[in-house]
Amino acid sequence: MYEKRQFFRIQQDVVFNFHSVTNDNVVHNRPEQYFEHSETLCLFSEFQNIDSNSAPLLESIQQGAPLVAEYLGTINQKLNLMCQQVLSHQSSVHDIDSGRIDLSQGGFSFQCDHPIGVESWLAVKLIFLPSYTGIISYGQVTRNVMQADESHLIGVRFHGITDEQSKIIAKQILNTQVVERQQHYAFQH
Repeated sequence: MYEKRQFFRIQQDVVFNFHSVTNDNVVHNRPEQYFEHSETLCLFSEFQNIDSNSAPLLESIQQGAPLVAEYLGTINQKLNLMCQQVLSHQSSVHDIDSGRIDLSQGGFSFQCDHPIGVESWLAVKLIFLPSYTGIISYGQVTRNVMQADESHLIGVRFHGITDEQSKIIAKQILNTQVVERQQHYAFQH
């Protein structure tokens, strides 16, 4: 079981922010309301979802009209670059931290300079780098462990994530594992 859990757990570069919230907030409010410019992140995530869903259509176009497919791909790249630029600027201005988190399908952990009580609720925004894909969700603190440097390792379990958010997380994990394997293979040879 430990090996399987490790297989689906990765170290991931992110820009993130979180806010402590109450149980009542979790029940009655959307997590997006706690973050400035959350609509931009949601829009970009929806763009990427549309890309994923329309990939078979683009592949069909590629077979019949390769130049049209190439042109559509170029337009897609432009939209993605614009969204990434806007998210990059907004993230650098408004988000409090960037670094590595330990990410799995069920949650994540991160280093924090102050304790956060176990069972506390957080509204969290995670923007995965370098793709600038992200999610905004609620999470519940499952652990708070003081480290030797007096920082705190905070474990958070996702709460109420959508199927689309779950797919974004799964894709991040898979993409990161592919890159890590390629790097490991390149290092071996």
